[in-house]
Parts: sequence; structure tokens; C-alpha cells
Amino acid sequence: MRVAACLLALCLPGAAAAAPSGLTTIPTADVVPSGQWVAQLQNGNTGIDAPGSLFQQPQPALQGQAGLLRSRFEAGCDLVVLDSPTDYRPIVNLKALVLPEGYDWPAVAVGVAQVGHGFDAYYYAVASRTLNYASLQYQKFRAHHRNLKLRGIRLHAGVVGASGDPRGLAGTDIEWSEHFVLQADWISGHDRAATLGGTWVINPLTSVQVAAMRGNDSHRLDGLQLGVTRQFTW
Repeated sequence: MRVAACLLALCLPGAAAAAPSGLTTIPTADVVPSGQWVAQLQNGNTGIDAPGSLFQQPQPALQGQAGLLRSRFEAGCDLVVLDSPTDYRPIVNLKALVLPEGYDWPAVAVGVAQVGHGFDAYYYAVASRTLNYASLQYQKFRAHHRNLKLRGIRLHAGVVGASGDPRGLAGTDIEWSEHFVLQADWISGHDRAATLGGTWVINPLTSVQVAAMRGNDSHRLDGLQLGVTRQFTW
């Protein structure tokens, strides 16, 4: 599961107030708002089978993302394990929002991640679409109707690749309530996984993420992702 763990450079909870950059294992077209910085602590080891499970060797991964240039770019630096529980190394990533979402088109972003000594950098392109975008925009002009609770429902699709090995990716996040976002995502390939989980939005600055992982080859639950996110202004 080391490959999946490395993808966590882009895996922060998205939607609602949870901010910023992706779902559990896939990037989205979201970017951190300009002037904001987001920190997240996750378990770098997602395996649940002993020995060496996350309960025995959690391998905490510290991640940070900052919004730049009027919310059109974000850059991040993470501290993650490479080969052994004590072998922590920095990796960096960059994302550009090529096209903001509109009434008739999705948001589109491109990026590069996992850039660092000992890691294989990968590139991606992803589109994100809010299914009830028009309703949510209309709701902004009806703020006095406090009983009108329209939720964001989004779909994401794209491609991620490294060393000429492109993989498809897909996912969704559904704002179930003001404090919970349901999330699911998937990356193609025998060494990748599908996930199902959610984000508990404690307040506009703090959230907690939990997701179960099912390997594409194993066809069973074999991973668990946990994360705590905090947003700051800089």
C-alpha cells in the first residue's frame, strides 16, 4: 500500500468547509484559497493486516498546502515515509486551476506531485463538476431562506500517470449535512484501491476524515485512512 500512501500528498478532504485539495486518494480541481494554509496529519501506513499494520506502525505523515495567486494555484510540502518507519523525506507538489467551474462546464486542474528524492513524481489532470451547481448559485441570492438547505453533490474524473503509466481516476463527494461530507474514490490498476468514507466538519477550520480502502486486486477491505485537518490564514 506504499503507492497509495504516497498519493496522500494530494488527499485532503474536499467540499463544504473542510477545504482543500482532494478526496481520499485522488486529486480534485479544488485549490486552497489564496492566503490560506492547510495542515493535515494522516497515517502514512494504511494497512490493517498484521504484522506492520497501522495500529502497530502508524507512520504519521505531516502535510501542508498553501493557496497562491488569487486561488488559481496551490503548492504543498509533505513529510512522508519512503522505505522504513524512520526514513522520513520531504516531497512537494503543485496544482494549477486551468478553468474555474461555471454553469455549463466543470472545473479543470492539472498538477504534479510526489516530487522528491527517492520518489517517482506523477502528473495528473482532473475535472470536477457540481451536479446542482445552478441551484447552489441561486441559493446565494436567497440567503434569507434559512430553511432552504441545498447540498453540494460533485463528481470528479481524470487521469494520473508516472513514467508513461497512465491510470484513470474517479470519485464523488456529497455534502450530506453542514457537518458531514460523504466521499468515495477509485484509481485504476492492480496496485491501487477504491475507498469509501467521509469527513466530519467540526467547524469551518477543523475537520476529521475516515475512509476504508478496498484493493483492486485483493477484493477485500485492506486499508484504513485517518486524518485531521486544520486551516490557517497567513
